[in-house]
Amino acid sequence: MGRWDDPVAVARAQAIAAEIWSDYQQGELDWSLSRYKPLVEGKDPELLKALEELMLRKRQGRVTHAYRVVKRYGKPLRSKGEVAAFLSWMEAEGLAASTRSTLLSTIRSVQPGNQALAAAVVKVPHRSVQEEVLSKGEIQRVLEDLRIHEDWYYPVFAVWLGTGLRNSELIGLTWDCVRLEEGELLISKTLKRDGTATHRREWGGTKTGRSRVVPLREDLVELLREHKEQMGALGLETRRGLVFVTPISHGHLYDSGLEIVWKRSQRRVGIQPRRLYAQRHSFLSHALAMGNSPADLAAVAGHRTEQLLNTYAKPTGRVLLPNWSVDQKSFSSVE
Repeated sequence: MGRWDDPVAVARAQAIAAEIWSDYQQGELDWSLSRYKPLVEGKDPELLKALEELMLRKRQGRVTHAYRVVKRYGKPLRSKGEVAAFLSWMEAEGLAASTRSTLLSTIRSVQPGNQALAAAVVKVPHRSVQEEVLSKGEIQRVLEDLRIHEDWYYPVFAVWLGTGLRNSELIGLTWDCVRLEEGELLISKTLKRDGTATHRREWGGTKTGRSRVVPLREDLVELLREHKEQMGALGLETRRGLVFVTPISHGHLYDSGLEIVWKRSQRRVGIQPRRLYAQRHSFLSHALAMGNSPADLAAVAGHRTEQLLNTYAKPTGRVLLPNWSVDQKSFSSVE
């Protein structure tokens, strides 16, 4: 740890001794002393190594984030006090409750025997999907703003709001999966984020592992025809290439870039900015409220019917009741 004539080394030794004595007094002493090894080294190598291995194996953003946060924190997470201090630090860093909960869950997964982590709790306030849903008028205003001020991205968001695709599905949409004559999209692959690199993406299957067909409105079919002609005029691949690309490098789109455009447009029209996923939430909420069959809509969205209803169904104040009179309409609406 250092020399006796080094005041910093002595201070560290005294701090470690105090930690050991405190644990002993509370009946939490680790008699193997392995808990206190990270205090000597100034880090928790076992936890970091386990997170790094999981990060490289899973290549998921949440694992990468957990690894980076723990590495930046730089202190061990072995006792209740240490875990409590870590949770307080994350909150002070401005991490949302849902993010802190996810990070804690990820860390637990690599140290299932850590009782201090197992006992820790992060209360996540309930957040309704409906808070993310834009009204019909708001969607119209945003699309008109995008058409005028962000013409390169207008087709992107028009198709997004008109189909409810997931981010990686829209970014990875290729022309061979756009069936203009049939008026539909074939969603069979995604261009998902590589969890170990912020802007790197790799091809993969859909979230459910199954392909699905998503119908297109006639106006979106026409918009995609025009977009295809424009891309062809720029010399871009319009047979198997990406449908939507960046304006300068003509590479694949990024969530971060799309979010800048999306929120910038909402601010211009006086709307409280919602995140990118609000487009999927808005499409599915409005489509369900229109009276579409939940089973049909779930198939289009790549959801389970039960999951779709639990997430998006809400009272509309309008119930259609059967009417058996032969001289009246088959169904009547009750507000």
